[in-house]
Amino acid sequence: MIAMQYKIVLPSDYPMALIEDRIEKNGHLLNGYPGLLFKAFLYSRKDADNYANPVNSYAPFYIWEDHLSMSTFLNSDGFKALCDHFGQPNIEIWFVEGEAIKPNSDDCFAVIQKGSKLDSDITAFNYTAWEPLSVNWASEGNKVVCAEQEVYAIGYVAQKAS
Repeated sequence: MIAMQYKIVLPSDYPMALIEDRIEKNGHLLNGYPGLLFKAFLYSRKDADNYANPVNSYAPFYIWEDHLSMSTFLNSDGFKALCDHFGQPNIEIWFVEGEAIKPNSDDCFAVIQKGSKLDSDITAFNYTAWEPLSVNWASEGNKVVCAEQEVYAIGYVAQKAS
């Protein structure tokens, strides 16, 4: 399995309702996407009351079955449209170790920490940068343990067809 994330940092005055609407209107389009185990549509609002993140951003997090599925998506018209709108993002990739637990209906937040391996819902490793990744899903956004953690709201979770 492969974990993939890109983060599009938006201006501090960006109307984040546009990102929330985009997720609401388009999130379901990735349900059943070939090779996608799940995609958590993550975003952050610097003005959020229930979690802390210093920037406005759109930062989706994907778990792919394999690199061919990921590559097919990155060469799709849908991803091209995102790049045309926001610019081509820097994509980070990690190899997943063990099981990748997807968020459940109670989870509203993702807590992501790069650089250290913690007991987490998803543990992965980037062998190019020698960087571990830990991802935890949470029902509350205020449970940040250290400054290296980033907290994102979960707008929607697209998943593999059952």
